[in-house]
Amino acid sequence: MNPTENPTPANSDCQGSTESEIRRYDGGLGPQEADQVVVEEPLEIRVNSEPFATLLRTPGQDANLALGFLYAEGVIDCRKDIGALSLCGEDALAGPGGESDAPADDSLANIVDLLTTDPQRKITPPARQGVAVSSCGVCGKRSIAEAMALTPPPGPAPGSPPARWLDPGLIGKLPDSLKSRQEIFKRTGALHAAAVFNSQGKLLLLSEDIGRHNAVDKIIGAALLEEMLPLSQCILQVSGRVSFEIVQKAYRAGIPAISAVSGVSNLSISLARSTGLLLAGFVREEKYSLYSAGSCLLDDPPGELES
Repeated sequence: MNPTENPTPANSDCQGSTESEIRRYDGGLGPQEADQVVVEEPLEIRVNSEPFATLLRTPGQDANLALGFLYAEGVIDCRKDIGALSLCGEDALAGPGGESDAPADDSLANIVDLLTTDPQRKITPPARQGVAVSSCGVCGKRSIAEAMALTPPPGPAPGSPPARWLDPGLIGKLPDSLKSRQEIFKRTGALHAAAVFNSQGKLLLLSEDIGRHNAVDKIIGAALLEEMLPLSQCILQVSGRVSFEIVQKAYRAGIPAISAVSGVSNLSISLARSTGLLLAGFVREEKYSLYSAGSCLLDDPPGELES
């Protein structure tokens, strides 16, 4: 499939927000009124009917979230590894956008179960303690070595194209393009978003979630289902900061460039530089800080960035 011809739309359901009674303060407390707040619920992910992980997420694109998460964890590598996928006891791949329209089994609510094509393959759940909260990346894993184990050896991102395809001016335009499409954020003001754009700035994929990592996983899961991986000559735009795991997920998906509205961590910079990814932070008003230049910019940066 050509990803530029069939972009995946933003969240198409209305599960992401709900109504809550509030009182506003503006020099004094006003009367009670209704307002929209974001939904946060646990999602249990099973592999071959065995518990694997539990995530706190915003409902919507749950099949994509589970697949993106399992891809990042190294459980699956491509769509051919998916034997079947159930959501709430129904076929999660039957409906449009990878979500089933069939009535849910209440006893299986908020459960995604992936049956791999090789059920004999040994699957080791991540060594996290309890639920992976929406702000959690590699937290809860036993060691940095365990977190690094899922990252391919340093080198060009898988499937990355020849150098020099990205106009540096395009990066500064992406945050506004992302924000204008954040439908649930417009109602709640409480969601992160992630999007993938091609080299012409065309939106290919977009997801919203209370967790930054979840939003990225939803995008990668959608790309895996549509057999779009690796996402070469694409830019990952995120609404918040960039941590180590965001870079790790992008590298695993073959995304050679990452743009963030907020700052980045030192570990994310180190990983981006060692893997040859472009990493830009504080991308606002068409200005940004370049932490790792990668090899994709059409214009050479003014100087080498130290490792």
